[in-house]
Amino acid sequence: MNKDKAAIIIVAAVIFVLIAVLLLLDLNFKTFNFIEGIYWLFLGIFVLTLLKIIPRKYKKLALFTSLILVLFGITDFIEINTGAYWMPWWLLIWNIFCISGLILSLVWYIKLKFSH
Repeated sequence: MNKDKAAIIIVAAVIFVLIAVLLLLDLNFKTFNFIEGIYWLFLGIFVLTLLKIIPRKYKKLALFTSLILVLFGITDFIEINTGAYWMPWWLLIWNIFCISGLILSLVWYIKLKFSH
C-alpha cells in the first residue's frame, strides 16, 4: 500500500471515529448542526485535495463531489437559524439536491471503477 492510500484510510478512520463520538454525545440541535456543517465542509475540502493524487478519470467526479459536500455543509449552518432542514421550503429542495448529488457521485464512481 502506498503512502497516499494509507493517508486516505487514516483520514477516513478518523472521520468515522469523530462521527461515532458525536452521535454518542448529547448535543443540542444548534451545536450538532454546527459540528455537522464543519464536517461536511472539511470533507468537501479534503476531496478537493485528492485531485493531486487521484487518476485523471476521477478528477471531474472529485470536483463535483467536493462541490456537493460543501453545499451540503452550508445547509447545516442555515438549519441552525431555521430550526429544521425542511423550513423554509427552498432549504428542503437544497437538501434533496445535495443528497441526490451524493447518490449521483456514488453511481458515477461505480461506473468509472468498473469501466474499461
